[in-house]
Amino acid sequence: MASEDNNLHERLLSLENEVRNLKMGTTENNQKPKKEKKEKKPRAKTEYNKFVSLYINEQKDKLGSDFNHKVAFADAAKKWNEKKESKQQEN
Repeated sequence: MASEDNNLHERLLSLENEVRNLKMGTTENNQKPKKEKKEKKPRAKTEYNKFVSLYINEQKDKLGSDFNHKVAFADAAKKWNEKKESKQQEN
């Protein structure tokens, strides 16, 4: 009889764990089930993206082995701000 009570107790604990996992959205090994990844469409490039890409490519061609991406990117950002400010002053 004690063995039967022990089996019932173990089964009850197991079922309680299953219910808890189902409520939490986890599986038996306590990992959340993986969701299917949706295929993402690439975003269209903004004017800023296009400007920076063009500027950096020009700098690569111009400077060759002396090219420094960090410096070129910072310069591109400055040039973009100057361009944006001059457009605002025109309007």
